[in-house]
Amino acid sequence: MAKSSVKNWIKPGLDGANLEVDDFLSKRIANLSALLLRASTRRYLLEHELSLPEWRMLTILVRFGSGTTRALRDASRMDKGQMSRALLALEKRKLVQRTRDETHELRQLLELTDKGLQLYQRIMPNARRAQVALLKQLTVDERKVLDIAINKLSAAAEAEG
Repeated sequence: MAKSSVKNWIKPGLDGANLEVDDFLSKRIANLSALLLRASTRRYLLEHELSLPEWRMLTILVRFGSGTTRALRDASRMDKGQMSRALLALEKRKLVQRTRDETHELRQLLELTDKGLQLYQRIMPNARRAQVALLKQLTVDERKVLDIAINKLSAAAEAEG
């Protein structure tokens, strides 16, 4: 089990004076995210030669349907450059296609192709199993508390801009 920083979190000191870099919530969550990616996602993405940003774009297009790059970026909260590279790679593999937006002459819509949807459908059972395996590491009460904490921190981060 990883070293806990809860002692410094309980008494962070005035303006965080008692916090070391390893105590920073953002650092611990980023480290956890990297570990979770390795433990649960990498295996099935490597098998299908997808990067995590490409997988995220596929899931967003399945969930929201076609959309402009701006709408997809807002939905994904991805960096503009990272999203652009992911979409280009998906287009190259014919998993995503661009079409002209009939309501706006200069705007294009991005949409999943049949090939992209089929790939998504092949990956999802493994993705779901991997996520269930992670969730089973927590009790039901821990899952509820984690959900509340994630929602609260997300709202605070969004409010900060």
